[in-house]
Amino acid sequence: MLKKTLVATLLLAMFGGVQYGRAQTTAKPDDRPLYYTHPITDDDLIGRSLRELSLMRNTIYARAGNKFRKKWLNDYFSAQPWYHPLDKMDESKITALDRKNAETIAKYDADIPRDELLEMQRRSLGSNTPEDRIELHLVSMRMGKWAGSPNDDRTPLEDPTLLDKQITVDSLKDFSRRDLRLLRNLIYARRGRPFNSALLQDYFQSVDWYKADPKYTDARLTALDRRNINVILSVENSLGGPLTDWEHKREDGWFANA
Repeated sequence: MLKKTLVATLLLAMFGGVQYGRAQTTAKPDDRPLYYTHPITDDDLIGRSLRELSLMRNTIYARAGNKFRKKWLNDYFSAQPWYHPLDKMDESKITALDRKNAETIAKYDADIPRDELLEMQRRSLGSNTPEDRIELHLVSMRMGKWAGSPNDDRTPLEDPTLLDKQITVDSLKDFSRRDLRLLRNLIYARRGRPFNSALLQDYFQSVDWYKADPKYTDARLTALDRRNINVILSVENSLGGPLTDWEHKREDGWFANA
């Protein structure tokens, strides 16, 4: 597991554009690239924001022409002169090293401890830059609780209380298939459903409000819950169907389309 320190997190700042080539052995603020042609090391990851980690992983797929459903990722990569989206990603452009680096980034991201996530949240709340607004959304999704203003736009993955109202197909247009799977199962998780999937277990056990109940049955679902599940399923089906656990692992690991 890659070593992480909170001190390093506080010292290193976020940075902007994509560079290609080898990173410095000891990274300094604003000089680390998003894409690497060597195996990623601790120095390449320590202190990164969730936004940066997402950009690092998805730069690999953007270079292969992947299209992005998430607006902020689409906006970012569409502004890069080297990005040329394709109807179907050219997987031949993703090297074995790319896949290994994407897996390394994903594992590092998943292993960020709660105290570091809370510090990321604190910093993002203290700024109103577009980058920090994105960071607030990403941290809120990881924490399972919205920390911003109640008047801010956010999704049910960032603020599960939004599932107390009817959701619409249009409200899910920014969701990847992975996010749709998480959102659909979030409805069950709020009622205490245990999960056989290790991926879903890990995701929901990371949020404070989740309490698995071995006595759970689907009878706990409300009529609104069932309607919202059907809305989410309709979007999943329009994108090729719900992810299997293997596909979800594939997306979370070294071959993701976020």
